Amino acid sequence: MRFSPASIVLASVLALTASSSLGQNASRSISAVPPDARAVAWVEKGKQALAAQDIAKAREAYETALLLAPGDNSIYLALGKIARLQKMPGKAIRYYSRVLDDEPENQAALQGEGLAMMEKGATESARETLARLQKTCKASCPAAEPLIAAIAAGAPKVVSAEAAAKPATAEPVEQR
Repeated sequence: MRFSPASIVLASVLALTASSSLGQNASRSISAVPPDARAVAWVEKGKQALAAQDIAKAREAYETALLLAPGDNSIYLALGKIARLQKMPGKAIRYYSRVLDDEPENQAALQGEGLAMMEKGATESARETLARLQKTCKASCPAAEPLIAAIAAGAPKVVSAEAAAKPATAEPVEQR
């Protein structure tokens, strides 16, 4: 009975220490795990579909690969590229942000995110992403060039659905 409080404290310390070291080992071992062969096969199918310009099939293949290898940032990068090709910049930004959560200096993710922001019309956010991208470069920064060009070109013109539906030349209306 005299040792109960001390043993409880000691057991608590050991449990906390063991659980924190297990978490560290688990995070290290996740990155060391070789890729799932099925995921690799689906990634290859996605690459082939992209090469054949079948974007919908490529997206399906990469999404399947992501289910099999949820920690593979290269799959998120590919999905970001596909989302941009499908004119879904918001979705692309989410994919690139996921990569940047793990790898804040990933130049491909920074470039893709900045380009998607420009496609969305968020020029100021794209400039901030460009600054982050340029910080990651040691000397010259070829990854920044497409983003610099997109910012220089300006945000895309947004046309409302009503304006797009109107004919280019309107016929005069006769008045009586």
